[in-house]
Amino acid sequence: MSNELYSEKKFIFMTLDPIHIGTGGTNLGIVDNTIVREAGSNIPIIPGTSLSGAAKMYAAMFMGDLDAAGSKKPKSTKNPVSYTFGYINGSSKEQTSKAGVVSFSDARIVLFPVYSSEGTIWVTTRDMLNEIGIDVKKLDLDEEKAYHLSGAGENGKIKIGWLYIDVENLAVEKPKLDDLAGKSEWQLVEQKIYMVSDRLFTQIVNDNLETRTSVAINSETGAAEDQALFTYEAIPRATWLISKVIQDDFRSTGFETAKNCKGNDRVKDWKSPMDVVKAGFKVIEYLGIGGMTTRGFGRMKIISGGEN
Repeated sequence: MSNELYSEKKFIFMTLDPIHIGTGGTNLGIVDNTIVREAGSNIPIIPGTSLSGAAKMYAAMFMGDLDAAGSKKPKSTKNPVSYTFGYINGSSKEQTSKAGVVSFSDARIVLFPVYSSEGTIWVTTRDMLNEIGIDVKKLDLDEEKAYHLSGAGENGKIKIGWLYIDVENLAVEKPKLDDLAGKSEWQLVEQKIYMVSDRLFTQIVNDNLETRTSVAINSETGAAEDQALFTYEAIPRATWLISKVIQDDFRSTGFETAKNCKGNDRVKDWKSPMDVVKAGFKVIEYLGIGGMTTRGFGRMKIISGGEN
């Protein structure tokens, strides 16, 4: 759905590294530092606030004014980043602010990689397939089976993690979301996708998250701190996620005014606030999102939605 001022865009990401978006505290369970989960399903997500913060920071970096991404007063608030994401600046006595014109949904898992008796496969659900334009709503599915979306081969069984379940082959259409079906990344995984029930999906995801162990280092001695061992979770690499970004440019011609202000020459190719978001998202492929980015975490790539 789109017009000159209002548009909705679905972005598909694939993680290139493990992603850790922590809950900000420790846990008394098996893992010390857990990741953020959706309240209703208990499935890990990347919060929309994390996506928005990273996109704003990297778009400001591209523009050449990092102050536009933070609480400091930028060189000028009349810039496309401040216009797109909004801003708050100034002292408590003379504080100025303006709301942004884009909103971000949480990034939810579409395809989750897991080791199986058939090698690495990607599991998904009926609802997530519908999100990318594969309609399986009318099919009568068995909650205790896995469905191989290749549409060929004999029915059998498969071991997915600790599960050993029946498999039925199912022929489905290509995804209708943008040009996803033509992407090389999709073509690499489309023969390895298995659909399971929501209940099994939650169990498979939470039982196959990446868990790592680290130790705090004493900055003075350079040695490990005593009793400072800790564990943390991460969404594994090669996970596919989807997020919706909504642009509601209620100020009409304001974006062009902000873009054409003095000093904004580097962003002449940005045609709308959505282009600012896309530019920020593309940098996540190189600089990452979330915590542990200095330890090789955080990078993810736009598979669909980043085209201009």
